[in-house]
Amino acid sequence: MADQMTSAETCRACDAPLSNVQFRDGGLCDECVRRSSANASEDAPSATVTYATVGPEPVSGQVPPDPDNPSWGPVTGTMVWLASVAAIIVIPVIAVGMWLAVQSARGAPLPNFAIRAELEQWALSPGILLLQIVSTIVAHAVTIGICWAMVTRFGSRPFWASLGWNWGGRRVWYWIVFSVCVLLAIQIISQILTRVLPQEESPFDQMLKSSQSVRIAVAFLAVFTAPLVEEVVYRGLLFSSLRKRLGLVASVLVVTATFAAVHVFQNRGAWVTISSLAFLSLVLTTVRARTKSLLPCVFIHTLNNAVASLAILINKGS
Repeated sequence: MADQMTSAETCRACDAPLSNVQFRDGGLCDECVRRSSANASEDAPSATVTYATVGPEPVSGQVPPDPDNPSWGPVTGTMVWLASVAAIIVIPVIAVGMWLAVQSARGAPLPNFAIRAELEQWALSPGILLLQIVSTIVAHAVTIGICWAMVTRFGSRPFWASLGWNWGGRRVWYWIVFSVCVLLAIQIISQILTRVLPQEESPFDQMLKSSQSVRIAVAFLAVFTAPLVEEVVYRGLLFSSLRKRLGLVASVLVVTATFAAVHVFQNRGAWVTISSLAFLSLVLTTVRARTKSLLPCVFIHTLNNAVASLAILINKGS
């Protein structure tokens, strides 16, 4: 009887002797229980949903976010837009103010700001213009940082996937051909509008004629920072937040008008240029609305600016 009891109270996995408590709890020794628990933990699927915080696609196996149903609302979208406008105004002003402080500390001659002609001449000098352009690039970097913080909530959600960073189900060649058609349409519309709308020399035109270094800086900004930043702000955060509340058509019209209005100040008097920018904004916003994708908008915008920048450099701003 004693031999039978000893034989029964052994681990069913490794035959190690068991106490009465271990035998009643399942017939496994402490070591086999530990190994069984470790294997179960390794085989069990993770219940945590994790997204890639950087890159165009979410982690494999996860449902990508819907760009037309973002986690942010119209208030956030509008605040980000206001912050982007404030950045391109305030940061260059701060940069120029710091330059004036340094020049004053060095005892360098400063313009007489009470004389308007002297002030305008100083403001359009190549050095000051170049400083403003470089500081605008800094403002673009700050804006992208703000957009990232709002979209991801400081890294807890994906950035690019939330904005629709894909080709909208089309190949790259499709968007190349589409972009060329948009460029041709802008040229045709500009030629037609030249006959009915005034086209005076704008502050932007005056800036381009100041120096070759300014034109190169403008070209760099127009190709490498402005398209990405403006598309993320306007067709990314602002459009998606308004689409959620106002509907498709109203969102397209509001974003189109807002984008064009922001460019009126630097192009004031050049109404053909402003009209062309409004047309480009309408095309870009419509592409975003139909494809739920931001990447084609950035591509079209970049190609348009690249062609315009090349013309500026070749024609020396004329």
